[in-house]
Amino acid sequence: MMKLIDLHVHSNKSDGTLTPSEVAKLAHSAGLSAIALTDHDTVAGVAECMEAGQALGIEVIPGIELSADFHGKEVHILGLNLDLTNPTLHATLKSFVEAREARNKKMLQKLQELGFDITKADLGKPEELSIIARPHFARALMNKGYVKTLDEAFEKYITPGKPAYVKKAAPDYKVCIDLIHAVGGKAILAHPYIYKFTNRNPFPLIEELAYNGLDGVEVIYPKHYDPEVHRLTQYCKGHHLIMTGGSDFHGDNKPDIRIGCGFGRTEVPYTLLEELK
Repeated sequence: MMKLIDLHVHSNKSDGTLTPSEVAKLAHSAGLSAIALTDHDTVAGVAECMEAGQALGIEVIPGIELSADFHGKEVHILGLNLDLTNPTLHATLKSFVEAREARNKKMLQKLQELGFDITKADLGKPEELSIIARPHFARALMNKGYVKTLDEAFEKYITPGKPAYVKKAAPDYKVCIDLIHAVGGKAILAHPYIYKFTNRNPFPLIEELAYNGLDGVEVIYPKHYDPEVHRLTQYCKGHHLIMTGGSDFHGDNKPDIRIGCGFGRTEVPYTLLEELK
């Protein structure tokens, strides 16, 4: 049997719903050989996940998913194989989190101005959260009975153009790539086919990022169709870019996505991790 991995998973240290230890246990029960914990703008759960993984015999790659500005549009860059002991990493991430907190404060104020009785305490327990992201707002709206589903909360209130949305002040993509390299990691463009501004043609985006140091591309992803995976594979081979893949697992915040297999068909071979190393 082919050894399978998942290099894009989230815990409750960002916007997932399982603890880092629970993520490792679920990955083990799913038969995966390795995962990368890639929480948004934080590595707070990586050590816990690695410890749990070691006890279970599953390899855990220290990772992160950074929100980056690309000429006014948001893209996500995965950092894989990070050196968690590097002080530059933690100092820089602290500034990223501060920017998130400023945005969250404005979103909370907008929701309150719309008449919703939601406070910071409704977004989660401070001791359990490393960052607060939009799924926390969506769940608070659902828990308070203002919407019936998480999707409804996003669609009505907290996506671009909706009344409670506030754009996140993301660092420039070059800053993110340079940070990942500074702490020994590889910079990977996450899910290139889901960015609407590319009009289903991600290659100009990839080309500019690669010119500025991008190491690879997340080729295998639940929302990438087979022809798209093929095109990305050929491009990466032709341009000497690393290929990775992952489910983007978030637990109950993305209930249709299963760790290691996405919607049921996503398979990432261990050979990609070997090439990454």
